Amino acid sequence: MSAQQPTQENKEDLKCKIREKLAKEVLPAPFPPCTDIILCQVKEDKQDEITTFYDEYFSKPSGMISLVRPKEISGEKEKGDKEEWDNLSKQWYQIPVFFPWCLPPSLTVLNGKRGTECAKKQTLPLKRLFIGDLVWLFYFERMGIFKILGVILDDYATKGKHPISPAGSTTGILETMVRLTKMGLSSTVRDRDSSYRRCLGWSSDVGRKLGSDAVVNTAFNSLFHKFIQNALEFYKDKRLAEAIRGKTGEPAKPSVATLISIGDTIDVLKKAFTPFNYGRSYLNTLSGIVWCIAAMDLIKRMRTTLGIPDTLKEPHEYLPAAYDILVMGKPITPSEINRYKVHLECARNARDILLDLEVLDYNNKGELETWLDIVEDKIEGLRTAYRSLTGVELGAPGTPKIEQQV
Repeated sequence: MSAQQPTQENKEDLKCKIREKLAKEVLPAPFPPCTDIILCQVKEDKQDEITTFYDEYFSKPSGMISLVRPKEISGEKEKGDKEEWDNLSKQWYQIPVFFPWCLPPSLTVLNGKRGTECAKKQTLPLKRLFIGDLVWLFYFERMGIFKILGVILDDYATKGKHPISPAGSTTGILETMVRLTKMGLSSTVRDRDSSYRRCLGWSSDVGRKLGSDAVVNTAFNSLFHKFIQNALEFYKDKRLAEAIRGKTGEPAKPSVATLISIGDTIDVLKKAFTPFNYGRSYLNTLSGIVWCIAAMDLIKRMRTTLGIPDTLKEPHEYLPAAYDILVMGKPITPSEINRYKVHLECARNARDILLDLEVLDYNNKGELETWLDIVEDKIEGLRTAYRSLTGVELGAPGTPKIEQQV
């Protein structure tokens, strides 16, 4: 192994190599019903964190479907609107693979800009989901997004505690979600929990109550956290080597044994990714992400209706407030640890690490060492955020007791 530190050029080249490989991966799959409707408002506002989540997964085609139809359809003849509607219809029925009367294709497409950034290739979007995206969804589930959405839909449909207007696009989205839920076509706790168990070996607090008999992928849980533990040990050795170099002038040489151990762990960890491509796990993940992003956008638009002060304008402010009011049934309670921020840190860092591992040449020790240097902040960030969430230290010796493991 080379004693030379990876240069900025080495790191940028590897980032671009990883992105190019990920961008080549394509897996056609049907979107959940009415995706275009429940996501139709997300990109209407100025860029914020919610629209960034949308951009990490989807792209909005020109002529994105709206709850307001062109005027030609409503009796007012305007040539431009008629042409727009015709173009939309052509896009809708020309999308291949699925028969529109059975599995209607979606104008929304997987075309996201998530993962390790590469200045030269950042325009290359990712056109499919990976197991890291299921991890991202899990942490947003743990944050309570689906619990908040459940309370909102229940209130709109039956309870009537909050003054939700019966008109407008937001109510149209709520109505769509309620109808899909009644028909069993929404993203459900059982579907998501099945995928967490089969792919990650994890379960949510709600999922544990279902008595699921899904096969548990214990390998992913143990190997992913073993990888994190080994990587943290590598960084510790590297810092020690650099401290010694500062005193002696000798080249810094992080532990070769630790590097080899990391490569071996990645090798078997990648084999544990396989269940994500079996059964409905991929589709459950896609549906969950669509509903999760739509739910966060609804909370943003309805926050004052739900009793959240208008002064709370950012997701890290209004999402924890919505959880306190709607799920916990208590006044907004400021906390030293922001519920949204720590879950987002876990979600984004874990996902981005796993995305890279999909295509990393871990048998190339130079490439592996360069990559470890690139993702050090993400691995340390995951460690810190997970400790804040659960009190578990991922870098501690031995086998950590992971809170969400089945």
